[in-house]
Amino acid sequence: MNFALQSLSALPGVHQAAITDDSGRLLDCAGDAEPPTAAILVLAHATLSAASELGRRSGSGDCLEVVQQHDGGVIYLLGLPQRRVLLVRCQSADVMPAIRGACQRLAKSITTRVRPVASPLPDISSALHAEPAW
Repeated sequence: MNFALQSLSALPGVHQAAITDDSGRLLDCAGDAEPPTAAILVLAHATLSAASELGRRSGSGDCLEVVQQHDGGVIYLLGLPQRRVLLVRCQSADVMPAIRGACQRLAKSITTRVRPVASPLPDISSALHAEPAW
């Protein structure tokens, strides 16, 4: 396991940190929660990709990070080298400065090695047809 990812998941208020590639494979995961499903990983990558497209079309360039406030907490997405995405689930936005500091170290430690983590069979169709509850 990546030491920087492990230290990120150990921050107070962070439930889980995971790294995915653009095909929805879980490359590394740390934290107390169950590893995210393939559907969640695909949605994380698609969310960051859509935000990048919006940025490019509006003249702002690629999206570097997305912070989402949800009823049950915060999800932080960060684009990493080699078309990878970091997904961090945390309790509240209060921990964001510490997460951003830890992510600077994490981005430097990413290598080309791919070590998929065992996860349930992907349910890509549910990710592609996901609709907001509102």
